[in-house]
Amino acid sequence: MEKVLSRKNPYLFRASGIQNAPEMINQLLAAHVSSSDEGIFGEEFFEPICQAVSGAQRGAARGIDFVLETETSYEAIALKSGPNIFNSSQVSKQNQQFEDIERSLRATVRALRKQFVPIMGCGYGRADAEPTATRKFYKLAGQAFWEKITGSPDFYLDLVRLMRDDPDKHKPQFKAAWDRAVNRFVREFSNRFCDNAGNIRWEKLVQFNSGRERAQ
Repeated sequence: MEKVLSRKNPYLFRASGIQNAPEMINQLLAAHVSSSDEGIFGEEFFEPICQAVSGAQRGAARGIDFVLETETSYEAIALKSGPNIFNSSQVSKQNQQFEDIERSLRATVRALRKQFVPIMGCGYGRADAEPTATRKFYKLAGQAFWEKITGSPDFYLDLVRLMRDDPDKHKPQFKAAWDRAVNRFVREFSNRFCDNAGNIRWEKLVQFNSGRERAQ
């Protein structure tokens, strides 16, 4: 619980009008699972599918997940789960990572007269943008990305069709694990951050999260 609490914004939870420990824990866990699932889903779902359907090789350079060689190009792919908005420093970092792999492939690309194509691909969302003066790579998401690597405009729909009802079979097991986590976290949170009447001690929670020295 402490690890989760230390990473979340306590002022945001206070502003939302939360009044008790169960409500706090349910929102806290929902926010944590949502942010964690994004990365896990990309690694465990989108990445294996991308490699399987494209035949791409795993990228050896930092920030590059796959390299796909075609008859006319070397395509370097940085695969993200969704098309999150990058700030300028993140775009610059991704630019540098693509430049590094292009430099390592330059001799080979020139010898074979192939084009180097940097792509940031996203498993879902809507983006189909060419490089710009500040963003030196293609940004493809959802249908545009999956069509690029498979040639099929419907592959993004095939992904959800293939899931069928399999996720529903795991829901009872997930619900049981969720309820156990909620009960455990509510007990821990109440003991540490609630008064005898059950009210959340917001100052103590903020001190734990943001103070120079963590409140005990």
